[in-house]
Amino acid sequence: MADKVHLHPKLERQLTAMKGQANAPSIAAGRAGKIIEAMIQGRTSQASGLFRARSDTRVKNSWKYDLGSGYRLICIRTKQIIYIMHVGDHESCDAWLNNNSKKQPQKTEIEMTAFTIRDTPEPFAFQTARSPDRKPNFDDQYLTPIPQAYLRKIFCGLVAG
Repeated sequence: MADKVHLHPKLERQLTAMKGQANAPSIAAGRAGKIIEAMIQGRTSQASGLFRARSDTRVKNSWKYDLGSGYRLICIRTKQIIYIMHVGDHESCDAWLNNNSKKQPQKTEIEMTAFTIRDTPEPFAFQTARSPDRKPNFDDQYLTPIPQAYLRKIFCGLVAG
């Protein structure tokens, strides 16, 4: 179980820049702040009402949080520490992951802001479920998947064979 959270200094600047922008970046920065606060308080990602987290194979032990509107938050988890490394739009996060693939970006000389995770009965867990306040998609509930054969007939000009 991790007992510390480290914030990369660039992350703090990225969040400040995103908060200064309008609409989607500002909302994504607010959601990232909720995730970071939940980690520091030791709550689970479900308890904080967060969006989906997924593991990424390019950087070992990394997780991407979907903040909505194409924005992501990248974390790296070791046994004792959760490193929050990057926040930004999909392209910048993808570039960050590609630049740091096969590396250990958390092992750097740069001094990071450190927080001790507060003791709680249920420690923070990287959960991959949707937030409880998010409603299911109408399409997921009522529409059945269209068979490939029909799609190939309809879009025969786009699909060869």
